[in-house]
Amino acid sequence: MGVHDQHRKRVYDRFLREGLAGFEEHNALEFLLFLARARGDTTPLAHALLDRFGGLAAVLDAPVEELESVPGVGHSSAVVLKFIPQMCAYYLESKVSNKTPLDSVEAVSSFFMPKFFARTEEAFYMAAVDDRRMLLRCVCISQGNANSTAVSVSKIVSEALKCGATGVVLAHNHPRGIILPSSSDLAVTREVYRALKLVNVQLLDHVIFNDNEYLSFAQGQYMESIRQTAGV
Repeated sequence: MGVHDQHRKRVYDRFLREGLAGFEEHNALEFLLFLARARGDTTPLAHALLDRFGGLAAVLDAPVEELESVPGVGHSSAVVLKFIPQMCAYYLESKVSNKTPLDSVEAVSSFFMPKFFARTEEAFYMAAVDDRRMLLRCVCISQGNANSTAVSVSKIVSEALKCGATGVVLAHNHPRGIILPSSSDLAVTREVYRALKLVNVQLLDHVIFNDNEYLSFAQGQYMESIRQTAGV
């Protein structure tokens, strides 16, 4: 067994014994790179990535082409690094039951949060529910860039009508922004409210997520303001 193999075994054994909690960022990234590199020392590469991007989260959020620009990072390593946050999101989503009614802000946030985990671009979702707030359909309406995404109001209405929904919950994220709704967020919500009202479907809430928190229109005064200014 070579010196690098012995080092890898020590890292593996430490992980099995302690988990990742005691690992520093360069240790965790080094361990992750083991998955892409069957042999050799990954410590210098881990440090190079952290120096280039400034932290583990920034490394995992970086585009593939930027990862590959770091000397020593091949395509396989870049793909492994991009796979990890998406696998974490997949894991979190698999733990959420679609049989839980979306009848509270907490239930809504628990349902949608995994869909925005580790996203670096805006995405806009709708959940259609019945009169017991049970989920009928969840659809990604659009995906955009880091600051915006186009929303099709007609698609939201169409998806709600397809499954006979009586209510709709909207959700989108601000991956690099503050949690407060923008003027365009308010305008889109008002437009969706009007369109759904015309087909007797209730807009129940619109929730905005960022990395650490969420904001519910229904929990604050935003939804009441939407209703008062919608003009229907």
